[in-house]
Amino acid sequence: MFFENYVFGPLKYGLSDLSKLLKGGVYYGVSIFLLILGIFLALYPYASMNLHIFGTATNSLVFAVVALFASLLGLGLLIVLNGYILKMIKLSLEKSLELPEWDNYWDLLKNGVVFTLGIAVIAVFGTILQNIITYFGNDSIALIVLSMIIQLIISLYIPLSVVNFAHEDNFGAFFDIPKIFKMMSFEYLGMFIVVSIISILLMIIPMILVIFPLLGFFGMNMYTGPKMLFIASPLLLVVALFALIVLSIVAVYVSFYSYRAYTNYFVSKNLEKIEEFNHEL
Repeated sequence: MFFENYVFGPLKYGLSDLSKLLKGGVYYGVSIFLLILGIFLALYPYASMNLHIFGTATNSLVFAVVALFASLLGLGLLIVLNGYILKMIKLSLEKSLELPEWDNYWDLLKNGVVFTLGIAVIAVFGTILQNIITYFGNDSIALIVLSMIIQLIISLYIPLSVVNFAHEDNFGAFFDIPKIFKMMSFEYLGMFIVVSIISILLMIIPMILVIFPLLGFFGMNMYTGPKMLFIASPLLLVVALFALIVLSIVAVYVSFYSYRAYTNYFVSKNLEKIEEFNHEL
């Protein structure tokens, strides 16, 4: 039952409609590309000025505007994807067996903003708490361990808080600490570890595919010089684009898989409460 609920079932669910998975992978890949492009365009004018290649105030402003537009568009696509994941969780709570449709993008964007904001608030709070402990810790082993425990608790807390928000459809559900802590158990810890290991294993090959062209780029630049780099650049670009596509699809699949598993756990705990209530009656 454990592996069916948290491994095999969620893995099959993520592949229930390949067209929807591929569409999510495309959105994710484009968003990452736009964010990287935005960072590159924002930094390029300053680097080019130092190299005396490029750089008037007007051109720098153009680069800044384009960088801002690319970054906002990339961030918007990521938020839409978060809205889709939230929609997927809501349907999973109803035990739907297929991925939801990609439609109502305005609703996906609005819900994605709340989804992203909720996770961000929790993550920032955890980071601040860890920094406070580190600041006053004076390298104390006990406080370092405490900081690690807090990081683990935050990592365990976030998935359940997201599913609880999808269930309650109320922003405050992110911070229903007593309810969420009560749902944590050794079963949940075991499921969290298994899901994390499977997610890492799924991401290893795509990550290697991304690292390979980068190592090739820097290696050629260091040992063979700009001429060989110029000749090999088209091939490296093709490999890099292929790697980005594969990485994007797998990353989205891992998100579908993991949140389906967390939702299955959430549903099982609520069913237990219903059964206990009926038994008491």
